[in-house]
Parts: sequence; structure tokens; C-alpha cells
Amino acid sequence: MSMYTHDAMLAELRAIAASARHVTIDREQLARVAAVLRGRLGVDDFHIRRDCPSLAPAEALQFSLVAGTHNFLIWQRTSGGGVEPWRACVDGEERYGAPAIYACHLRALRTGRNILDADYLVSMTLADMEDYYRDERTGAVTLQFLPQRLAKFHEVGRVLRERYSGSFVTLLERAEGWLFRPDGQGIAQRLLEDFPLSYGDWPFCKLVMVTLGNLYADREHLGPAGTPARALVDLRDPEHLEVGADYYRPFFLYRVGVLRVSEALRARLQQRVLVERDSPMEREYRAWTILAARELAERLGVLPHELAKETWAMAFMRCRPCHPGVDPQVVPCDYRETCHAYTRDPALMDALWPLVHTPWY
Repeated sequence: MSMYTHDAMLAELRAIAASARHVTIDREQLARVAAVLRGRLGVDDFHIRRDCPSLAPAEALQFSLVAGTHNFLIWQRTSGGGVEPWRACVDGEERYGAPAIYACHLRALRTGRNILDADYLVSMTLADMEDYYRDERTGAVTLQFLPQRLAKFHEVGRVLRERYSGSFVTLLERAEGWLFRPDGQGIAQRLLEDFPLSYGDWPFCKLVMVTLGNLYADREHLGPAGTPARALVDLRDPEHLEVGADYYRPFFLYRVGVLRVSEALRARLQQRVLVERDSPMEREYRAWTILAARELAERLGVLPHELAKETWAMAFMRCRPCHPGVDPQVVPCDYRETCHAYTRDPALMDALWPLVHTPWY
């Protein structure tokens, strides 16, 4: 029996939250935010472009596994000491944030870097990784943690080759649609145990939840219900999908006031100072991000994964450029009149997302 169960995950998160000193939840504000969020269920007005490759279903599943390992640390310091989403010129376009990462994945495939092949992943070098993320205009490589990204590709290739006949489909077939199974053969459990460098991150499981959540949300692209590839990701336990404990979701949650932060954490957020990886401060905002999203979902009568895009995209597209007196036509926001930072705590508008050097988010 696997130690990685959904109940164990929630128990550890709740234990972290119960003893937290830097992050608390404001349930009265949560109710106000939930009232706004209720009117946004099913709305997608962010217009975020994320390129997806045109692939056969099995290859699309393989792409999801491989690309999902690099969905972390997608920000950079500016020359003036500020912080912004990572930017790069890819295929002649300036791209930023997670869409820039995906543009690099597609560029790699188009230029002969077959990241869908386990043997190729194992053979990659640091020079390959540098070229993978090179800015076409400047020739510079500014994405952080390239050695760690290379190590993840190596691990995925090696484990797929040794345990799954080179294919993520094999893992999915064995899991039979379960994220968590009593025998430990669920998709989430196998990613956690078999790919510890790439998907470990217990009990937060950010890359696991985001990768599988995206697959589940986009499952119609794999084919009609009942077709083989679609059946692999038509999850039997979607209630176990949590929102990803990243940096944008807590950013949204403490700006709107669902989460309240200590003066010590606030100072780090305002001064753009690194939070120590695996510190109590980091573990607290990550645990509360998942638990607060669960409370919002329960109040709205939906599953947590149904709030994943809203809680991420609000921070990426709306909270990040928002400031006191912002033109509402430039940065529209349905939460603005409810937002704790905007209406009652303007100093918190200076707080950025938490900065951590981590391979997990």
C-alpha cells in the first residue's frame, strides 16, 4: 500500500495549516470572494494563448508528462532589481510566463528535438537545454534552474524506458483512470514514487495536480468519450484533483484577502526577497492555498479543480499589473470592489508573488 494517499495528503496539509504562524484564512472575506466567484464559474475572459502541438493522442499524452516537469520557476529578475515573468523571443515573437515555456517545447519538436522519445530525453546535454530555452533575438539564456530541468528530462526518459516501455500511456493504462488507488497504482501515486525528481513535492504535489488537472480539463481534445486515449484521462476520482500550490494562486488569495499574511511574510513579498525553500513560511502559504481553494469550492458546490484556472489566471493576468487607480478598461477585475488589498490595504498592493528558488513551482 502506498504512503501517498489523498487522505494522507490532506492530513499533512491540515497539520501545516493548524500550526501556521505566517498565513491564516479569513472566512468572512472568503464568503465575499466566493459570491463574486460564483458569477464567474465557467467564464474565461483572460485570453491567454498557450500553444499546443498537433499530435496523435498517445503523443499528446507523452507531451503532457514531459512538458509538465518544467512548469516551475518561470520568473526572472530585471536589470533594475525588479521581478517579472520570464520572457523570451521564440519563433520571432516575444512570449512570457508559462506560454513562453510551451512555445519553447513546440520549437524543440519542430526543430528535431524529439522530447517525446525516452532515449532522446536521456541523451540530452546541458548545451541542449541551453539551446532549448535560448532567446532568438538576444542569444541569451535567462531561464533559471537549467541543470534541474535537464535532470528532470533525464529522469522521465530513464523511468519511462525502464518501467513503462517508454510510454506514459503504459502508466495510464495500469492506473485505469484512478489518481489514487488502495494498491498504490494510481496515476498521482506512480508519478510521486517513480519520478521523485520531476514530480515528488509531497504533500503539495503541484506539478502532479497541474499536469493531471490540465489533462482532465482538456480531455475532449484526445477524442470522444469512450475512445482509448480519452478513457485514460476520464478520471474516476476527479474530486482528488487539487489546485496547484504555486506562487500565483497564493498571490491572488492574499491580495483579495482570503489569506492573511504575517508582517514578516509581507515584508518579503514587498521587498522581493527570497523565501527559503521548505521553510515553515513557504509550507504554510502552499498548504493554505490548497485548503482555501477547497473551502471556496465547497461553498460553491464544485470540485476544487474547477477553480484552478480562475485562481491562477486572475493573478497572472489581473493582480500582477493591478495598482491603485488602475484604468479598469486596461485591467478589468470583477473582484476589485471586494479585494482587500485594493479597497482596504493599499500597501499590500506592493506585495508581489512569493519568490522561491525551487524545482516544484
